[in-house]
Amino acid sequence: MNRTLRRALSIGAGVAAVSALAAVPAEAQTISGGSCGAGYYQQDAYPLGDSQGATGAGVIFLYYNSSTGKNCAILRRDADFLVSDGMDISLDSSSGGTAVDGQRAYTQYAGPVYVSARGACVRISAHITGAWKNSAYLPQTHSENTGWVHCG
Repeated sequence: MNRTLRRALSIGAGVAAVSALAAVPAEAQTISGGSCGAGYYQQDAYPLGDSQGATGAGVIFLYYNSSTGKNCAILRRDADFLVSDGMDISLDSSSGGTAVDGQRAYTQYAGPVYVSARGACVRISAHITGAWKNSAYLPQTHSENTGWVHCG
């Protein structure tokens, strides 16, 4: 096979591979599995704190695995929020289960935490302390509680 034909086939294969990746919706690339593991799909996202950043100081993500009946929650900080005194997250089931990830050393994300909640509601509580990059360094604490959500 001559060099020009091989190069054309190589470029065509590369374009086809990139096109195949682009054909997968961005949502499917980012919410399936994630940090919770295989089989978990995002159910909701809740902003944490004020809205100075695009998402507030952070975002609480709730995932569910229908084959295991488990929920998973993760807290991720906003890229422009500098954590100074840690982050924590807890996940409760209305049927009695609780999971907590409260290490104060976290600066990027807290969790994942898991709780069995098939046929029950879940409640997520999260906390983050720090300051915005573009502001005078005045630490703020943001706490959020979702209340009972995603019942069933």
